[in-house]
Amino acid sequence: MLFPRALALLPATALVLVEAECHSRCEAFGDTLSIPNVSFVSSAHYTNGGNITLDGVVQSCAWGGGVGVRWTEATGDLCRVVVNVTTSPTSEVLVEAWLPDTWTGRFLATGTGGLGGCVDYYALQNGVSSGFATLGTNAGHNGSAGFDFFLNQPETINDFGHRAIHVEAEVGKELLAQYYGSAPRYSYYAGCSTGGRQGFMNALMYPSDFDGVVTGAAAVSWLNIVASKAVLAQRLGWPDLSDARYVPPSSWRAIEAAMVKHLDPLDGVTDGVIDNPHAQSFNFSLLRCGPDSLLDQNTCLTGAQAAAVAHVYEPVVSPASGLEVLPGFDLGANTNVFSANQSPRPGAAGLAYRVLDDYWRGAVYNTSAWDSRDFNLTQMDFAAHVNPGRINFGGGPYEGSHDLSAYKARGGKLLAYHGRMDETVTSAIATRTFDGVADATGSSAEEMLDFYRLFAIPGHSHCTGGTGAWAMGQPTAKQSYLSFAGTGRFADAEHSILMAMVRWVEDGVAPAWLVGTKFAGNDLVNGQVLAQRKHCPWPALSRWDGIGDSNKAESWRCETPDQ
Repeated sequence: MLFPRALALLPATALVLVEAECHSRCEAFGDTLSIPNVSFVSSAHYTNGGNITLDGVVQSCAWGGGVGVRWTEATGDLCRVVVNVTTSPTSEVLVEAWLPDTWTGRFLATGTGGLGGCVDYYALQNGVSSGFATLGTNAGHNGSAGFDFFLNQPETINDFGHRAIHVEAEVGKELLAQYYGSAPRYSYYAGCSTGGRQGFMNALMYPSDFDGVVTGAAAVSWLNIVASKAVLAQRLGWPDLSDARYVPPSSWRAIEAAMVKHLDPLDGVTDGVIDNPHAQSFNFSLLRCGPDSLLDQNTCLTGAQAAAVAHVYEPVVSPASGLEVLPGFDLGANTNVFSANQSPRPGAAGLAYRVLDDYWRGAVYNTSAWDSRDFNLTQMDFAAHVNPGRINFGGGPYEGSHDLSAYKARGGKLLAYHGRMDETVTSAIATRTFDGVADATGSSAEEMLDFYRLFAIPGHSHCTGGTGAWAMGQPTAKQSYLSFAGTGRFADAEHSILMAMVRWVEDGVAPAWLVGTKFAGNDLVNGQVLAQRKHCPWPALSRWDGIGDSNKAESWRCETPDQ
């Protein structure tokens, strides 16, 4: 498949290399590459649409085809370079670069998701399609599952916690300078979930690395988010799946649909989306079996189950401090992960969310014997107190600073987005983080908008997908580049969050709003456009004007809550 090229977006200063020169330069790059602590692994040139075989990629990263061999596709004529970077005598970080033949002079570094360990090839494809020299990393270990790589490896834990993205930035800039003969004019970062956390942590600890940082669904309170999967499962009776409170995964879609149907009309538009779920309340007794139930007789709940579901949507509180360490989930978000557990032994199900077991074993307690079925809130507090690798960014007891003053002072820009139906990281974390940064930097509302803009997206799930007009060229979304990059139909700064960041950094024009798009079947490639709407920088909210077609972006305006 041939992918749209970035020519339509090229600045006048773009570097365009002829094909023969690119091929020879790429294939011989290892002979000349010289960066301290960097060992060359491979380089190869690919044409647009070419098949890239990813030898050695571990099973848990699950890219491409058959067992033992992984593959992806080049989204432009490019040179793929892989290097290892020694970060200590006992640790190293893998960095992979996709260097387009037609380069805009822009550098884009990308993060990881979940437990890390995998290069995000969707992000590489999306970046190269817009002419960025785009880099990815494994964040210091191979694989998105397991704990062995953390056991007795504090430096590997440091790489994952905070150092890998900084290494990617420093090595990336020098690698680009040696390949192209000139350093990047502008440097950007993009990541979602764990990658969003990595972006915030980098802006805090290494503020000179990037001119612009784009974060999605940032898991800034990472340890508390991971711990919450057990905390909230316990509220449903786990690990005993015979508990009277237990709600099976099959019921959760009905629960979610009932909440959405009940609350959706309150924002003035019945579109299957709850615009501001944290401003709403829901009577969970309406889920109980009876004549007034919102559920049918096959899915309605007992009184114990309804009370447990209500408890799942409540905040997580530290037993030591009595403070809220994790806000409650958005009403309408599907939280069936708290029920989708396995039963390896009678009466004691294992937790489906394996990141908790893996990280607590490998990094928090440093023992393979730890079992999430023995988890309690005291262990959550202990993990946050230890904070391995400084993995938590701000937001609660024992967590890091929110102070982005240095990043603000150097002129850095930050664009954050977070779905209002995120089933993994509640969107209330995003607004809490925004307020925390404002307090730590002493910034007024106007001063915050000068360097940090947050977009809360109704109907958007975790990082990708959803029921609303969520698509905004998210750099980590699969095949986002086919509509939001290069010559794609929405590859402009009004529709693409990455290009909005470019315009803010390079032209000084901050996004007054971003237009989100809803595609039929969430198909960003061939899906019909069903709706578009404006999304607004917090604290402004998107409001329908009450007159125009609610499926058209021009019928939406940005209003602050007191207007």
